[in-house]
Amino acid sequence: MQYKGLSFCFALLALVLFMGTTALADETQQGKGITAGVGETQQGKGITAGVGETQQGKVIAAGAGKLTMEDLRGNMQYTHEVAPNAEIMCEGKKCGLSDVKMGDMVQVTIDKQGDKTVATKIEVKKANSSS
Repeated sequence: MQYKGLSFCFALLALVLFMGTTALADETQQGKGITAGVGETQQGKGITAGVGETQQGKVIAAGAGKLTMEDLRGNMQYTHEVAPNAEIMCEGKKCGLSDVKMGDMVQVTIDKQGDKTVATKIEVKKANSSS
């Protein structure tokens, strides 16, 4: 009897993993800047991003060494720890994390530093920008 329950659990796990892989493939095929790969799990939705990968989206919050953003479709939310030496560029000019505001559009590069996956580069297009 225990084996039937165990088989059901494995079948359910396989289904969940398959559906998650399909969702990642759909995101990548849309060309929206969300790239799936082997890497660390990002905080929040369990999406994996490979080292050196980029994500694009809209800023929800920034500060205290963290950047929270949503993807371009508004479906997924990501929180990234920002490396202390991260290169942050606002409209092509060097700026700081405190200059990044809610609603700004960003492209974030994620890399491995030690045992952590962190944002090492953030390119910002300000929400009030006309171009």
